[in-house]
Amino acid sequence: MTDPLANVQRLVDDWERDAQEKAARYESMRQEVGRISITRSAAGGAVSVTVGSNGIPGAVTMTEAVSRLRPEQIAAAVMEAMRQAQAAYPAELARIVGETVGETASGRHIVATAERNFPQVEPDGPPAAPPRRGDGDDFSDDSYLG
Repeated sequence: MTDPLANVQRLVDDWERDAQEKAARYESMRQEVGRISITRSAAGGAVSVTVGSNGIPGAVTMTEAVSRLRPEQIAAAVMEAMRQAQAAYPAELARIVGETVGETASGRHIVATAERNFPQVEPDGPPAAPPRRGDGDDFSDDSYLG
């Protein structure tokens, strides 16, 4: 005959051990995510953007080659490099989550949130020039407030 108190104690010990192991895995995940640094370049390497552990740009660098670009091309290159770096963030986060906490509901939620916030970049042609007056957009001086 088994001792009910011993069974309860074993259950509590198992729960405590599992909780400690889970906490260690999540701490490992937190540390790994804190080291994320993803850099992507655009305009032939003239512009680079680095995103950090939260997917937010932390650095923008430019080479001397930007002197040959028009301001709108520089701005478009910054945006392109940023979108590419951010689009790589969910995959890196998914790799870390998979290696640390595994297939869990919270891990799936973390990755799904990153995928929603930083979607994949759609392959398209060169960045479009900003619209100019007469291109079909109303850039009149009239206020929309009336």
